[in-house]
Amino acid sequence: MSDIRVQHTKSNLITALLSCLEDKSVHGLKVKDIIDKAGVSTRTFYQYYSDVNDLLRDTEDSFIAEYLKNVEKDRDSLGDLDLDVPFEDQLETILNATKNTIEFCYAHKKEIQLLLSDNGDTRFYNMIFHTGCEKIMKRMSQMKHIDELKMDEKDQMRMMISVQVFVHSIIGMVRVLLEYSDRLVPYDVRQSILTFLRESPIASMNINKK
Repeated sequence: MSDIRVQHTKSNLITALLSCLEDKSVHGLKVKDIIDKAGVSTRTFYQYYSDVNDLLRDTEDSFIAEYLKNVEKDRDSLGDLDLDVPFEDQLETILNATKNTIEFCYAHKKEIQLLLSDNGDTRFYNMIFHTGCEKIMKRMSQMKHIDELKMDEKDQMRMMISVQVFVHSIIGMVRVLLEYSDRLVPYDVRQSILTFLRESPIASMNINKK
């Protein structure tokens, strides 16, 4: 079978899974639910996946892989962040470092909402959370003058706590903003994030060069 047909079939099964999540919890889904919605045979399903959980993992892993590609596109702009200037002056750079990621979330609104819904999977939330924390810490390690920050163990702990609180908050905020995506363009979302950043735990960390 050609790669195009394989991808088409897998995409069809993923779409069927998401459609099923509109009415039924992932934990109650059966293979029959998927194949009925996708209009494929049982044999076709098992050609690609061993069970519903296998399909779910592929759906989530594929999303995270594409999500990370957009995060990487944004990462370069954060390299211009200068810790010498006040936090308020850094916000525009931080805001620009979300452009591709926010647009990706808009394009995958339905997928995000369903996987994060009560019918979805807690693993998906945890994957986004841990990925977000890792990427923020990686970005921070690449900022200008970061090596000049003198942080003791307590400072490092406070930074990690702030990052974790921040990521949880951002996930919740994006979920809310996506509910209004028919009235808000991605730029509006970034402006809302800008407002949030002014009051975020990251803003109050107060870790300065010593």
